[in-house]
Amino acid sequence: MNEPAYPFQEGPLEYTYRFESVSEQAVIQKVVLFTETSRAGLFNMALVDELSDGELSDIVVSNNEDLIMVLATVFRIAEHFLNRSPSYGIIFQGSDERRTRLYRIAISRELAVLSKTYELFGFKNDRFTLFQSNQDYERFLIRRRS
Repeated sequence: MNEPAYPFQEGPLEYTYRFESVSEQAVIQKVVLFTETSRAGLFNMALVDELSDGELSDIVVSNNEDLIMVLATVFRIAEHFLNRSPSYGIIFQGSDERRTRLYRIAISRELAVLSKTYELFGFKNDRFTLFQSNQDYERFLIRRRS
């Protein structure tokens, strides 16, 4: 992704990244969390907003008019995570169907570039298959090519 992205920082906890979504309306604290699954080396990635009370939410609708910049930042964070640990894989999905579709559209748009460095898979019908732009998926998996 060549779109501009927000600067991000690694959080105090391992596998946590933070950045701010900034617009005229608001400054929203965003957190990207990586949680290891039961399968060693496979991490779930979640994008959440940190609310004013410190709680984290993946269902709040920010409407901060910077969606492309937020997605570019999440991609840069995933890239940083995979560069730091090249044997790891990341699974992710939106918190609802609309957000999962948004991820699919973003991946489809960047597929030619992403495929040079990463293997991308989509999950449906209880299995992961090589990502295809014209398919709906429940979740996604990305890992560095070996």
